[in-house]
Amino acid sequence: MPAESFAVLLVQPGQARLSRFHVELRGETLWTTGAPQLAQQLARARPELVAVAGRPEVAAALADELRRQGLAESVFVITPAEEGEEAHAPGRVSLVLPEREEELQPEDLLLRLVRAVLDAQARTPVSALTGLPGSPVLRNEVERRLAAGQRFVFLYLDLDNFKAYNDVYGFGRGDIAIRALSREVVAATRAHGVPGDLCVHIGGDDFAIVTSSDAYERIAQAIIQGFEAGVPSLYSEEDRERGYIETLSRRGEPTRYPLMTVSIGGVDTGQRTITSYLQLTEIAAEVKGYAKAIEGSQFVMDRRRD
Repeated sequence: MPAESFAVLLVQPGQARLSRFHVELRGETLWTTGAPQLAQQLARARPELVAVAGRPEVAAALADELRRQGLAESVFVITPAEEGEEAHAPGRVSLVLPEREEELQPEDLLLRLVRAVLDAQARTPVSALTGLPGSPVLRNEVERRLAAGQRFVFLYLDLDNFKAYNDVYGFGRGDIAIRALSREVVAATRAHGVPGDLCVHIGGDDFAIVTSSDAYERIAQAIIQGFEAGVPSLYSEEDRERGYIETLSRRGEPTRYPLMTVSIGGVDTGQRTITSYLQLTEIAAEVKGYAKAIEGSQFVMDRRRD
């Protein structure tokens, strides 16, 4: 479907900022009637805007839930004006945020919404190539889970022989390969993960997944199977038949490189004591390096214990 866009000019004392937002004319609607289901939907969808058609106390309870889940900073909860209440004059709505409630004129509400979107955009940068959040979001989520003492599995993955592919086919085709891997990362996590799992595009062909699912191995294997099923289409018929491409190595020597594969390294924070984001990423990089040393697509889990 085509994408529509709208531009917002936010003028403040001493500065003005113009942002254009692209909106795809498609999406999904999530309906829920109970608090447990609502918590799951919030954790999965991570919305920027929540509209609540209910009593103010319902909105206040939802605001508390948003704060508890760490989503309140970028979420507005709006309740309709209740009939018969003098405090709610015609044309006014209630805006409920954690530990705060006030009435706003429609134009004030629009300004607040614009600022919230811009702030959320600045706090949660996404990859223009894949649409996935980047490494700042990954670091915040890992540090939040570590501080809360939550057990989770960290998967770190990238493509094998990607540089050679870029050298032969160009970075435009390389972007197509990265997007193909991104689709498999998201699809596998949705199929086998749990609400609240996080998929991140670190940069280049590097991706990460933070999951609380016991099915992390199925996530990894689904990524491998999905990418390998589609990777032949990324090559010319001649290269597919040969099973390799030939280009210069980093040493300037003609070298044959097999078709791209995926290497995944995993770390379970319940197996050993992880105290920081840097420690976790160093271990994950080490495990992924071990996977890359083995021919073909590989998933290697860190089995070491304290």
